Amino acid sequence: MDKANSAELMETCCPHCQSRFRVSEQQLQAANGQVQCGECGKIFDAWDSLKFDDGGTLADDHIESAGNNGKTPEQQPELSLHEAMYGARRNRLSQFSALFWLVGILLLTTLGIAQAIYYQRYSLIENPRYQKQVLALCQVVPCNESQFSSTQQIKLLERNVFSHPVQSSALMVSGSFVNQAIFDQKLPKLLVSLFDLQGNLIANRLFTPGEYLQADNTRSLMETAKPVQFRLEISDPGINALTYEFEFM
Repeated sequence: MDKANSAELMETCCPHCQSRFRVSEQQLQAANGQVQCGECGKIFDAWDSLKFDDGGTLADDHIESAGNNGKTPEQQPELSLHEAMYGARRNRLSQFSALFWLVGILLLTTLGIAQAIYYQRYSLIENPRYQKQVLALCQVVPCNESQFSSTQQIKLLERNVFSHPVQSSALMVSGSFVNQAIFDQKLPKLLVSLFDLQGNLIANRLFTPGEYLQADNTRSLMETAKPVQFRLEISDPGINALTYEFEFM
């Protein structure tokens, strides 16, 4: 080997485990001589045990030549600076380790989001922003969909309050509403309130589905986009009750 080639490829030895490495002068200068043994992980000053390789084979069982033990300098590929400092095997393992950590974090994050949606499904279903996600999750895990409710998506179509045609001192209340949600939901309770001209509350009452669905009082769900008719008979609170409101609860 001529002097130019021997200056390019040199040998250093780890003082902790006696493992030997082939490195170039340019690599050591870039690392300021500080390298990490790929065998024991200790950091040492490579300049202290540096010598030129004479081109022979390194027979010691502890010799590590960037994954090519026993090769002559002509066969030995030049190490990268990272491989010289940390070892080629450790570099590959660290890359796989980082990938496994990333996949694990993504899986745990996805699982956490799914659990949060599942445990809050009955409250999240009330918000149109999250309804598709909740319904998609309920295709995978069991949900009691008969308990789903979104009263803000129930629209009152018509309402009427008039004197009862048969009973005296009574009023007849009728109307219809429709479910505008993308899922069938449970029938709501209906709050009817009567006010005077100044907006003062005269009387109100909360009715269950069994009370306002006189013709079909066994129903519990309302289908999407299908109107529901209701009818009530209430006592007449007097001539001061001139305006009325309906709320779904």
